Amino acid sequence: MKQRVEEVKGDLGNRVGKKKVGTRPRNTSSAEDARYLERLETLGTEIKSIAIKRVQTARSRSQVVLYQIDVKTRHSEWATFKRFNAFYEFHNKISKDLKKCGIPKFPPRQSKIFTDHFDRFFIEKRRQQLEQYMQKLLRIPGMANQELMLKFLGVE
Repeated sequence: MKQRVEEVKGDLGNRVGKKKVGTRPRNTSSAEDARYLERLETLGTEIKSIAIKRVQTARSRSQVVLYQIDVKTRHSEWATFKRFNAFYEFHNKISKDLKKCGIPKFPPRQSKIFTDHFDRFFIEKRRQQLEQYMQKLLRIPGMANQELMLKFLGVE
């Protein structure tokens, strides 16, 4: 298993230049590296699949749409709920950190002035686009255990 983690780390290092993504910086202690590797092994090392099959509208101060992300690793499964804006912020972070990895295009944002964001057809189309986006991200070598991806999907 450690060999697979090292292969993934090496592949990501090659794809993003000098900065290895999903690994600790070189100036950290070996104890921190060991804890990081242990966490990856505990999780089953990598995300195996992502699906967005359900959408829920909720009321906080105003009505919002939440997309349920179903995540599977080798050893566990869970669901997390995210708003479209959380996906957008995640995309911006990951695009900045992983410029050379071929990050897929993010689904377009739509103005609330021209589009009813609570229209069921609009929500379904956006759900499909977000699911395709996340699945394309997952296909990038090393992304299945990349730290920003794991944090976004609810792994602490």
